[in-house]
Amino acid sequence: MKTRLAVAALALAGAGFCLVPAHAVAQKRDRDKITREEILNSSQKERDLLVVIRGLRPHFVAPPRGVRSMSGGSAAQIALYVNGNKMGDLSMLRQILATDVFEVRYMDPSKAENEFGIGHSGGEVLVTLVKGIKSGERITPP
Repeated sequence: MKTRLAVAALALAGAGFCLVPAHAVAQKRDRDKITREEILNSSQKERDLLVVIRGLRPHFVAPPRGVRSMSGGSAAQIALYVNGNKMGDLSMLRQILATDVFEVRYMDPSKAENEFGIGHSGGEVLVTLVKGIKSGERITPP
């Protein structure tokens, strides 16, 4: 009987099944995404989005190490997109209320250049606002 249980356990493990408590799966957070739920549970939810991002995922706003601009040799800038529209640099995050945000995603430089092409070597921060709020209502491009 013990042998059958051991074989069954190995078969399940080999098939990719594992016995992980549901709460452990729910607690796992995506390193490159901040959800509305996380924002609303943050102690800084009443602040601007830059403050919230710095608290939850500081790597979103840190310049990538070793990435340089082709033009001047200075570090490449992380670009900001809000609802699919390019809004400039990360300083624009100060004009977005965290409570207006549905989701924030980060794309590292290699993913950003694959997705958006040359000129995105600093990476991307992609912000999706909650439905009903247009990107031009509270923030304006530079």
